[in-house]
Amino acid sequence: MSTGSPQPSLKRGIGRPLYEQIKQSITGMIATGLLRPGDRLPPTQDLCERFGVSHITVTKALHDLARDGIVTRMQGKGTFVTGPPIERRLTNLVSFTREMARQGLVVRSRILGIQEIAGTPTLNQRFGRAPDEPTRYVRITRLRFVDGMPACMATSLFPEAVGRRLAQLPLEHASFYDVLENTLGLHLFREERWISPIVATSRLARLLEVPRGAPLFRLEGMTFLEGDVPIEATDAIFRGDRFRFVANVFRFIGTRASDDRRGGGLSPPVEEGVG
Repeated sequence: MSTGSPQPSLKRGIGRPLYEQIKQSITGMIATGLLRPGDRLPPTQDLCERFGVSHITVTKALHDLARDGIVTRMQGKGTFVTGPPIERRLTNLVSFTREMARQGLVVRSRILGIQEIAGTPTLNQRFGRAPDEPTRYVRITRLRFVDGMPACMATSLFPEAVGRRLAQLPLEHASFYDVLENTLGLHLFREERWISPIVATSRLARLLEVPRGAPLFRLEGMTFLEGDVPIEATDAIFRGDRFRFVANVFRFIGTRASDDRRGGGLSPPVEEGVG
């Protein structure tokens, strides 16, 4: 929406809300290339003057465009035309940091909290321990940014010994997978993942800079070392307007029993305090 673009005009009294016409005008400029992915829209007050409408009308239009994934609103930075969706593959044991790097994106993290918590019967079962065994775990919560955009709130739970070692390291630019393998000398084997849709609570909306009630993805998982030893429980909340999850599915040829032994169709127990 450069200074050289034609002055937009709205039709009043035709029974179509003005905010809908503003949405159509902005999406039309995106479709014709006047606005490109990553471009910053003018400030709300400038849009009010250009369209000759109130602040409430422009805010409603931008809210709907953000809800539909057409623009991204970043608190304190402005509103930007949304680029192509970021892909997160579910079939490869690759760290989030490395997968983003393959797409030319840079990841950094802000540590929201590191806590030691007492084990519960449900949590012990997830880590292959006896339900009544006295245990402790370390919970690390991070807000992850992709190219400066808040993209994901990730919570990881580790057994006490591993978690304490991680907590002593600089984690702002770290990949847990890389640290576990290259620093701690552990050998990752596989991960189970479960994905479900949720909506943004007030806290998630504030952290991820999305409207309250915006659609989000919740990706839970368990990571195992060689020998099927559980090492990490994860609970990650992704922005629904920026991510697309991809899975390669192959027709299985073999015995049903061997497929079932891999745990297909099992749901993870919900553990209070994870996430």
